[in-house]
Amino acid sequence: MPLYEYYCEDCRKDFTLLQSASVNKQETVCSECNSSNVHPQMSSFSSKIPPRTESSAVKAGPVTADELPDKGVLNLPIPKHVSEYHD
Repeated sequence: MPLYEYYCEDCRKDFTLLQSASVNKQETVCSECNSSNVHPQMSSFSSKIPPRTESSAVKAGPVTADELPDKGVLNLPIPKHVSEYHD
């Protein structure tokens, strides 16, 4: 589940919640004051990539799948269109 960041207009605090991607963000309440006057914020993410070996450190450019310890990590399923999620 992803982390979502919100801002509460009533208590003027930022907070982060671990929520399912399918949750209705409009029904989210503040974790500090329980107000429903909250707004989702733009947030960033970070990923952890293993350090390069000495032989690949001189190579310019991004890390390739061949340099990763688990080469299958980038074999992701084909994403579904939003219409395929409806019952």
